[in-house]
Amino acid sequence: MSILDRYILRTVLGAVSLVLLVLLILGGLFVFISQQSDIGVGHYTVVDALWYTLLNLPQQIYQLLPITALIGSVIGFGQLARGSEITVIRATGVSVARLAGSALIAAALLIAFEAAIGEFMAPQLQEAANQQKAFSQFNSVGFGGGTRRRSHPQRCAAVRVAAIRRDAGLSALAAAHAGVDWPRGKRDRPGTPQVASRRLHRVALYR
Repeated sequence: MSILDRYILRTVLGAVSLVLLVLLILGGLFVFISQQSDIGVGHYTVVDALWYTLLNLPQQIYQLLPITALIGSVIGFGQLARGSEITVIRATGVSVARLAGSALIAAALLIAFEAAIGEFMAPQLQEAANQQKAFSQFNSVGFGGGTRRRSHPQRCAAVRVAAIRRDAGLSALAAAHAGVDWPRGKRDRPGTPQVASRRLHRVALYR
């Protein structure tokens, strides 16, 4: 890599980094503002909302980097043109294709950076942020169930949370239905009902 390549690379990447920093501040502010309605739910505090925002910054970088690279490249080459540096470079015999090749080096580095962020950092941190938020909001939910009498007097239903884990949030949700059949001809007389069936259905499972 020549001195010219390093100079163009430093100019372009510096402009891209500045634009990315500004957009990240705005994006993080919007994410933090969106969490205000959830603050106070369970044990979810302002510190938790701030931590949630920070963990979502890599995902913001992954989403904003393409447009940031475009804007930063335009700004970087605009700085070179405003200082007549491109004119001086062209006067030394450097072709436009050579300048484009220097810009492609910066583009290749940005593509590699975005691929690494999107593959190894952003999904994991975003999942951790969602799990931390869910546990902060619902860690006061206890094990137990409730029974509600439906419109049919001979049937009832109970819903029970099976497990809640810190690492995976809601682990399992099960619904138990108990059907009651009265003896034929004795619906209007007092007596002991016979439990005809009990079924346990697992309706959701989260990992």
